[in-house]
Amino acid sequence: MRNKDVEHIVNAAANLGNYAYGIKQPKRFAMLVMADIHRCPNQLHNAVEYLNEMDALDAGLCLGDMQGGDYAENDGTWYSMGLLWANKPFYTVIGNHDGGNSKRREISATKEEVYGKFIRPNIASIGIPDLDKTYYAINFDKYKLTLIVLDNYMLPEALDADGNFRISRGVECMNQEEIDWLISTLLAVPEDYHVMIASHTYQGESKRVDCSWTQVGRELEVPSPQAYGFMEVIPDIVNAWIKGEAIDKKYAPTANTDLLPTLEARADFSSRGKGEFVSHLVGHVHYSYIGKSAVYPEQNIIAFPTAANDDWQNAGCDLPRERGTKAEDLLTVFAVDRDERIMHLVRVGSNFTNTLVERTYFSISY
Repeated sequence: MRNKDVEHIVNAAANLGNYAYGIKQPKRFAMLVMADIHRCPNQLHNAVEYLNEMDALDAGLCLGDMQGGDYAENDGTWYSMGLLWANKPFYTVIGNHDGGNSKRREISATKEEVYGKFIRPNIASIGIPDLDKTYYAINFDKYKLTLIVLDNYMLPEALDADGNFRISRGVECMNQEEIDWLISTLLAVPEDYHVMIASHTYQGESKRVDCSWTQVGRELEVPSPQAYGFMEVIPDIVNAWIKGEAIDKKYAPTANTDLLPTLEARADFSSRGKGEFVSHLVGHVHYSYIGKSAVYPEQNIIAFPTAANDDWQNAGCDLPRERGTKAEDLLTVFAVDRDERIMHLVRVGSNFTNTLVERTYFSISY
C-alpha cells in the first residue's frame, strides 16, 4: 500500500488496461527486479508481496548476492522459503558472495553447493523441472522475449595443500561449457524473439549514459579480480548474434595459467540471421546506472541498486532509505515495449536522491 502512488505508472509501463479507440491493447512484459539483497529477509518479503499483488507484473528477478558476506554464513532457507510465497515465476542469478568470495573452504562453496542452496529449492519458481545448472534460459512466448541467466563465477574447484580453493570464489570467470551453452542457446532463440541477458556483473568495458537515472559521477565498475583479465567474451558473442555473423576468438587467462584453459568463442550465426538484443541486466555495484558497451554501443547495460535496507550495503547508493516508509524499498519494474523497442523503468520505493533528483520513471530505446 505504501507504494500505491506508483501503481498507475507501473500499469502504464506494462500497458495494462490500455484501450485505444475502444480496443484493448496488448500488455507488455514487466518484471520486478532487485539486486544485492544481502541477507535482508524483510526486503525479499516486500518484493514477493508486491510481485503477487500487482497484475502488471509477470515475474521477479534477483540479480545475485543473496548472502551478506560468505556462503557459510547461513543455510539460505530464508531465501528459498521466501520465494515459496511467490505466485509468479521468480528467477535467481548467482553473485560473487553466494559462493563465498574467498579461498577458505570452510566458508566457501563448490558450484554444486551453490546450486543446492539457491537454485535447486526454487526450481518450481524458475519453471525448469530438470534444471541442473546455475545458468539457464526462459522463453516468454506471449511476449516473444527470451531471458538468459548467466553465472559469472564458473571457477575450477582445485584445492591447495591446506585444503582451500586455489582461486577465490569471487573471481570473475566463465568456463567453456557455459560459453558453448550460451552459443547454442542463442542459436536456438526463435527468429522473431528479442533477447535480454541477466548476470551479476557486466564483463566488459562500458560507457555511461548521462541521465537522471544514472548516479552522478559513477562509471560502471569493472569487476576485479578477473581470471581472464578485461574479458569481452559475452559482448563479443552477443555482437556476432546481433549481426548474424561468425565469431572465432580465443581468450587466454591472465592468472592461474596452470589451472585455467584458454576459452574459445566459436560460432556462426549467419544461418539464423540478425538478432534483436534488449539489454544486459546486472547488479553488483549497488547504484543506479544506465550505460552501453564501449565496444558495441548497440548493447545496452542497466545496473540496478541494492535492495538491501542496510546502512553499510546502501552506503554507495544515492537513494536514502527509511524503514517503515515508502523509502524502505528499493525495487525496479523493468518493462519491455517490444514493438517500439523501448525499455521502461519504474522505481518502487525510494525514488529521490540525496540531492533531490527524482528517479521514478525512465525509458531508453534499444
